[in-house]
Amino acid sequence: MRPSSNRRSRLIVQGLALVVVLGTAVWARAGEPDPRSYWNVKDIRPGMKGTGRTVMVGTKLEEFGAEVLGVMKDVNPGRDMVLCRLTGCNLEHAGIIQGMSGSPIYIEGKLLGAVAFAWEFAKDPIAGVTPFQQMIQYVRSNDRRIAVESRQGRRGKYEAALLPVTPWIDGLANEEPSPALSSLPVPVAGGGMAGMTPIVTPLAASGFSPRALSLLSDRLRGIGMAPMAGGAAPDRIIREEGEKPLVAGAPLSIGLVLGDFDLSGIGTVTHVEGNRVYGFGHPMFSLGACELPMMTGYIHTVYPRASVSMKMGSPLKVVGVIDTDVSTSVAGRIGPQPDLLPMSVRVKTSRYADDHTYRVRIVREPMLLPTLILSVLTNAIDTEGNLPDELTARFNATVRLKDREPISLSDTFSGPRYTGPMGAAALFSPVASLVNILVRNSMAPVRIEAIDCEVQIEPGRRVAVIESVRLVSDTVEPGHDLKALVTLKPHKGQRETLELALAIPADFPEGAHEAVFCDAANSIRRTFRNDPALMEPRDLEGVLRSLRVQTEPKRTAVYLHVPSPERGVSIQGQALPNLPGSVRAVFASKREVPVAPIRSDMVQAAITSWVVEGMHTLRFTVAKDAGLSVSL
Repeated sequence: MRPSSNRRSRLIVQGLALVVVLGTAVWARAGEPDPRSYWNVKDIRPGMKGTGRTVMVGTKLEEFGAEVLGVMKDVNPGRDMVLCRLTGCNLEHAGIIQGMSGSPIYIEGKLLGAVAFAWEFAKDPIAGVTPFQQMIQYVRSNDRRIAVESRQGRRGKYEAALLPVTPWIDGLANEEPSPALSSLPVPVAGGGMAGMTPIVTPLAASGFSPRALSLLSDRLRGIGMAPMAGGAAPDRIIREEGEKPLVAGAPLSIGLVLGDFDLSGIGTVTHVEGNRVYGFGHPMFSLGACELPMMTGYIHTVYPRASVSMKMGSPLKVVGVIDTDVSTSVAGRIGPQPDLLPMSVRVKTSRYADDHTYRVRIVREPMLLPTLILSVLTNAIDTEGNLPDELTARFNATVRLKDREPISLSDTFSGPRYTGPMGAAALFSPVASLVNILVRNSMAPVRIEAIDCEVQIEPGRRVAVIESVRLVSDTVEPGHDLKALVTLKPHKGQRETLELALAIPADFPEGAHEAVFCDAANSIRRTFRNDPALMEPRDLEGVLRSLRVQTEPKRTAVYLHVPSPERGVSIQGQALPNLPGSVRAVFASKREVPVAPIRSDMVQAAITSWVVEGMHTLRFTVAKDAGLSVSL
């Protein structure tokens, strides 16, 4: 019996409803918006008109007009751009605004995309809009990659190329920006698009000094960040506005440093689907998978400029985590809390000044962490007022590691390198470099639990050079001491003489030898030269050993090195010490395998009250029954 026409109609309707429900379940399970709610790029035509949303002051959403001028295909590989002329919200006067990145545009009630690109010094407010269709596409791809890596029990950011562990404790005043930052994509400028760039993300810096801002600007502006002096929102604003939910067009803040100092990027929310938030329409740092604080924000005003105007805003409250930073957008989830690195800095700027302790939490992204640590330390000493033209800094830093012994750096710094605009960078670069090597090593993930620092600054330069060295005797009997008198010439001070003595072993070979008297930096270089395995660690323990070799010597010491006879070799970073001479000869004869000799020095140090600089080398003889041949 055939069903009636009414029954057939009901079955068809129910079948279509089931298809819709199943289709809805597919994109709902994926946590993505319904494709019917946003435009396909191929359906966009010039002349289409719509509206956009953004916040110009406070948290109040305002609408602006948008007219499609055209679609530019493959602006970047696999990426299109919709050109729109914007109107309203005083954009005819202010132009496209830094901080508008992510502002959604709707046509006929469907989401077109996010305002993301601008042209400097443009006469009309013409924006490049990233299609929302491609924002979802790139976020989806990154989510799949995260899922695969999670199943495999690894994270891609730890798969960097091996960083050579070269001596970094000296000569860092003129250090270039971190190689990691240098590898980040640089915004497009000039060329065929006549000055088109992703809208620069304003970095609202609360509590940062001009010098710290300058350091941040030098290192971050090239990757699309614009650090600017700002301030935290008043407590009343945080209470009243901080709990407001993220909605399309609302300010979207992404934290980098939270606490007594605050550094946060400001953009705009493009779309919210459940607990999933999309924004910016372009990358922040192109990190891919990441973990950054996602925060609500407040806009104080729009600052109009001739080039590109900017929103001046403040972050309010952490509401989730930005976990995706790809070429078309950033995306995050409401609810989770970010895992941040706690750091404290205790500062005392003179003998009679009170000490102050500053506490912050910093994002753990390996590409950003060294620069952010350097800026926090620089800012901590700048908050205490003007520093002396000539200063001596006693600096202690402890890097606490999970399941491993901490690495400590405790030293005294003084001299012309530590004054002037780059003085703070020279002073604190060793800590930033140490952290950079730890978090970007290719051996194994290293979790830094906390970083605690203390710095005490006193006026005056306490530097002394090794002016001369005299051996008490230039001939030493095995089993006796090699003694020397070292003359130091302090900066604007009277000469001082100290005695160094090094025991010569009873089995030390007779003959001519050399004694090297040097500062800490030269002592570290000799250690690295003598032990090539320090330069090419094969595991995490080797990396940590190399770092500790560099943090243990003190700049206030004079070091006496006497080379011992060669006793081993290093083959492809693997140390083989204490080998007989015949075995070393066999290895040396095999040209297909790089072989480096392992040498060792007998070392003796004498602590002084000065930061020591310089190096002297003298010859002496080891001979039995040497007597007391005194060097005059």
